[in-house]
Amino acid sequence: MTARFTLTRVLDCPAETAWRLLTDPEQMNKWSTARIDLVDGGPGDRPDTAGALRMVTLPDGKRKLREVVEYADEPREFRYRVYDGGPLLLDHQGVQSLTPTGDDRTEVTWQVSMRLISAPLSHLLCRVIRKQVGESMDLMVDLAGTGIAADSPSTTSAPTDLATPGSAEFDVLLADAQESLRAQRVLADELAADDDPKQWFARVYQYVTEEMISAASGSAHSSSTSSAEDSSSSGAMALDHPDWVLALIPVFHDYYERNLTAYRTGGDVEPAWAKAWSTAESRDPKRPHVPVMKCLLYGVSAHIDADLPRALADVHRARYPDADLRAFRPDYLRLAPVFTTASDRLLADLPRSHKPWWTPLASRVHPQFRDSMLARNGYDVGRHRVKTFARAVDAVHAALPGSR
Repeated sequence: MTARFTLTRVLDCPAETAWRLLTDPEQMNKWSTARIDLVDGGPGDRPDTAGALRMVTLPDGKRKLREVVEYADEPREFRYRVYDGGPLLLDHQGVQSLTPTGDDRTEVTWQVSMRLISAPLSHLLCRVIRKQVGESMDLMVDLAGTGIAADSPSTTSAPTDLATPGSAEFDVLLADAQESLRAQRVLADELAADDDPKQWFARVYQYVTEEMISAASGSAHSSSTSSAEDSSSSGAMALDHPDWVLALIPVFHDYYERNLTAYRTGGDVEPAWAKAWSTAESRDPKRPHVPVMKCLLYGVSAHIDADLPRALADVHRARYPDADLRAFRPDYLRLAPVFTTASDRLLADLPRSHKPWWTPLASRVHPQFRDSMLARNGYDVGRHRVKTFARAVDAVHAALPGSR
């Protein structure tokens, strides 16, 4: 169950000044009871554009929340979301609305919603955060009257030349993504028919693509092995740039298929993929699930660490060269649940002998809590995906004229 609160204050300053108070970490730290640090700017290297990343250190100094700015309409509305808040926090979003009152004053409304793994915890944390936000807003009211200067308005713009759903260009992107999916299904089916242990990673790769297409097209994939909430999580997400998501699929599919085909035919294989495929073919008679789990781990690493950063850069240079790649980061982070959903579908497919001992226990806890615990002793998909995107941003920027 989601817990919510809404607080309103009137600031003795125009909306442009109020915007800077609300969105600039340097100003926020003058009134916020939690410390705010800019991790990476959004387009224009600004802290107040969609795609910016922030670190929030709660007043106790121990717990940290990682936030992404998801929407910015200066000086009217600002939205952010916690994309990493620990294993207990499932969702945390904030919306700040600014309304001029006509007398050089601004009404600020701050709405917060959050959901933890249990309803009592959600409401308990909501009460704590509400008190802290209220105290912070009172301090902001005092600060607003001191004559702080407004920052210059943002001159960044949203990506242009996007293929919108229903357009002919979008339909082409969807068809290309679906063709990649068909190829992945054929590969997985061929490996399964040969009882080849590489089939398990090939199948989960197919499932990831299915979930991404579902998210981009808006048609949620349903699975008989998942709850209604979990199975529809990727399809129900609201993406700002679904065309960008579809454009990525054939590009990283090409890296994957090329390496799998090379391995099967004795060709040149990139080291990360060679490690994954050779591990799949290893044997552990006493623990047959171990090579399967290690192959999945190494395969995910090859996809995220080796293929994804260059696929992100390739698509950006080919289709969106005039945009800032960081504008697509909110959608990239929204796609995180597709990996959990795909993993759950694969676990349901695996024969009992290939399932790790913790599988029955895993089905009794929330997927996010389970994944967070497993990441401590394995591969942290969420953290690696964040780093991968940063690498792609660096690669795109390094290729710009005058960057060297």
